[in-house]
Amino acid sequence: MQMDDSALSSMDGSFNSISPDPADGSLIAGDSPKGKDWARILQKSEDDERSKKQNFTNDAVHGNIEVPPLCFVFWNTEIFGRLRRIKQLGTAHYVYPCAKHTRFEHSLGVMHLAGEFIDSLRNPENGDPNCCTTKDKHLVMLAGLLHDLGHGPFSHLWEQFVHEARPGYEWRHEETSIAMMNLIIKENSFELEKLGMDADDEIFVKELITGPSGEDGTYLGRGPEKYFLYEIVANKVSSIDVDKWDYFRRDDRAMKIGLTFDYKRFIKMSRLKKVDGKVRLALMDKEAMSVQKLFEDRARLHRDGYQHKVVKKCDRMVIDALLAADDHFIACRDRQGNPVKMSHACDDPYAFAQLSDNVLDSIRHHWDDSGVLPPGALDPAKAIISRMESRRLYSIIGTVRTSTVSFSQGMESYKKSLAKLTTAEGSLLRPDDLVLSTIKINTGFGRKNPVERVLFMDSRGSCESFSTKYLKDLKDSLRIIEEETLLVMLRLEGKELVKEAKQIFGLWKNVHFNSEEFDAVTSKKN
Repeated sequence: MQMDDSALSSMDGSFNSISPDPADGSLIAGDSPKGKDWARILQKSEDDERSKKQNFTNDAVHGNIEVPPLCFVFWNTEIFGRLRRIKQLGTAHYVYPCAKHTRFEHSLGVMHLAGEFIDSLRNPENGDPNCCTTKDKHLVMLAGLLHDLGHGPFSHLWEQFVHEARPGYEWRHEETSIAMMNLIIKENSFELEKLGMDADDEIFVKELITGPSGEDGTYLGRGPEKYFLYEIVANKVSSIDVDKWDYFRRDDRAMKIGLTFDYKRFIKMSRLKKVDGKVRLALMDKEAMSVQKLFEDRARLHRDGYQHKVVKKCDRMVIDALLAADDHFIACRDRQGNPVKMSHACDDPYAFAQLSDNVLDSIRHHWDDSGVLPPGALDPAKAIISRMESRRLYSIIGTVRTSTVSFSQGMESYKKSLAKLTTAEGSLLRPDDLVLSTIKINTGFGRKNPVERVLFMDSRGSCESFSTKYLKDLKDSLRIIEEETLLVMLRLEGKELVKEAKQIFGLWKNVHFNSEEFDAVTSKKN
């Protein structure tokens, strides 16, 4: 079913939040349709009137933001509201106290920037008013709003926790975002046709988040004449998208690390260009340096913020606490009331929707009155959390830095070697007392250069290649943003333990990192 823009603007945008069901005590009510229907009857008149009005909210980064009716109905649900309790930067607030903003406001910002970008592309001055419809715009904005629904507690940290708790299991938060979107639709009994969406529109929104759904890697929701829409929220081609633009500004506002990239200028210098049968986003070649600024900003945010050494220590401690509690602590349940392990909640969106950053406090203050748990089962997890709160963090024993190779390929060998040396040389330490962590600073494409994926256009409308000297110099200069640091941490406290750990690190670094391509340094701190 296709709807034109006028139908979309006057659609019924009523919404209903999910309320806890006091009868069974579940965190998310989905098993009481009669009660939900009665609530809808009571609120229908008020909601219908509200949905016809323009909805605005005031954002600390972007100011007043208009929320389209289609986005408004998803925004005002309990499942989306869960993002209020998921910090954008995980444990970064242990280093930067103001870094406590959440995925909720970030998602709102991505929605806004997606609309702002499309408005510019439709501007008759430099764009094409007929490149897409208002409906297309609102669907892209909806994808921006929902793209992070699948994040677990502490954002990206949860993915590492699941990976360690379930070795060999591959989980991507983007896929869970789709499952959570489906859950919102189901729990709120949304009829997509009444929201102005048909089957292709639903596919389109999901592809904007996760990528192509066609068997041959093609997009099915929209045709090649609207391919550029897929480069706005989660750009799989160059990784330059509104998601980055919002978290750059929002995260820097909290950490004050400093930015040089100007997304507004980037938008003004973006054009549409048909290439190989697809209408693509193209950047005017005179703005090529802004690409370098963007990826330099990204590297700086990672180096000084997201992957600050103290943040990495806190990350490791949170993961250790979650691993220690996973077999004992019940953080969520399925629809039948059966307990679901934290590391398995991503398999069940109903259970996953019950998880938030509050899980650490719940573990820390859990008291087992029932006697179900073995005595002291949660004590190791509680002790780690208590150490974090009192800032008795893990110690960094030594570091190994390189800009020429990747540690990932040899990581298992490094771990086994360190454990073997600890067993052979240590009198106080056990192999598990030392743990490895990595800091990776690059452009986001590993060792590939993202500039090669950006489509540039000259003033005549011709696509530029890297044969031009200007772009070649830019491509070459970005190669310097590539470095990795291997951290060796000690989980235990005590000067004698630190002393022994440093001795073991000295032996270990001589085995693996004695060449000029590595800079291995033992920490001077006790």
